[in-house]
Amino acid sequence: MKPFINFIKILILMKKSFTIFAFAILFLNFAQVFGQVTKTPLLEEFTSSTCGPCAANNPTFDAMLNSTSSPFVCVKYQMNWPGSGDIYYNSDGSTRRNSYAVTGIPEFAVNGSVFGQPAPYTASMLQSEAALPSQMIIDAQFTLNDSILTVFGNLLPQQDITGNIRRHIAIVERHTYNNASSNGETEFSYVEQKMLPNGAGTYTTGLTSGASIAFTQTINLNSIANIENKNNLMYAVWVQNTTTKEVLQATWATFATGIQEPIVTASGIVNLFPNPSTTQTILDYQLQDNSTVSYKIVNAVGQVVVENNIGETGFGLHQQIIDTQNFASGIYFIDLQIGNNHYRQPLMVQ
Repeated sequence: MKPFINFIKILILMKKSFTIFAFAILFLNFAQVFGQVTKTPLLEEFTSSTCGPCAANNPTFDAMLNSTSSPFVCVKYQMNWPGSGDIYYNSDGSTRRNSYAVTGIPEFAVNGSVFGQPAPYTASMLQSEAALPSQMIIDAQFTLNDSILTVFGNLLPQQDITGNIRRHIAIVERHTYNNASSNGETEFSYVEQKMLPNGAGTYTTGLTSGASIAFTQTINLNSIANIENKNNLMYAVWVQNTTTKEVLQATWATFATGIQEPIVTASGIVNLFPNPSTTQTILDYQLQDNSTVSYKIVNAVGQVVVENNIGETGFGLHQQIIDTQNFASGIYFIDLQIGNNHYRQPLMVQ
């Protein structure tokens, strides 16, 4: 409890110099600072538009997901039975089906543990799963340039992790309609359209406490036949022990602000990635006009630990790599000076 009290004292002493945004970020990251990382539950369902019991279960399950305040990642794999099966069935979904030895649908798994049919799964059950501790943080982002999707980020283990560990990425369409068939359903949610690189995932090693394991996957979305609306896509990332089936952590990749936007309408900080950082972080910033640029990094008690005068810099997007490997773990602030204007961004170092 003492670290928490000290943390609050620092906030009170410094709150006049905090932006509201920075203050909020500190509270959002408080659990990570003190090692209390919780899981975002991964919910996987095997279903089909030709399955009568699926049509009976999905409305109840979807209503729960739409009303819950708990975080979750949901991926639904369309199967090729009963009968002709769902036209959105694909080999990646088949691989996931085989990994769980699914023989009947609907079938539902939570964090790698098979539950049964999804309708009986309640919001309170999901809330309990979301309170469980996790061994890992996943920092995942994506860019979309025309039809070229890149999902990238870092795996940040909170302790040493061994075993047959695989990282999975699923391209999920939030709603689909064109795969309607014989069971009466007309709308389908969280539909898996492709996995990167495939349903088997990517074998991952080197998961030691304090390490940062970078990943990236790229695909042309035009190569995926069944996508109905590219603006309706979401990108799920999770890490799973293939032997025990336990899902260590899951997340939705977030849009990498600024990487896709060549039009500069204002100066300021665009992005800071990765954050939390272990060895380095990349500061993306943009200038509306030619300006003099400098930055300094201060710790939680206001001491300057890094100062860099970049100098006269031209219009557009710019990037600065910041070495953090010699920083003590904790919260820092990057103070960016562009001309006469000042911008501040919180940075957490692990």
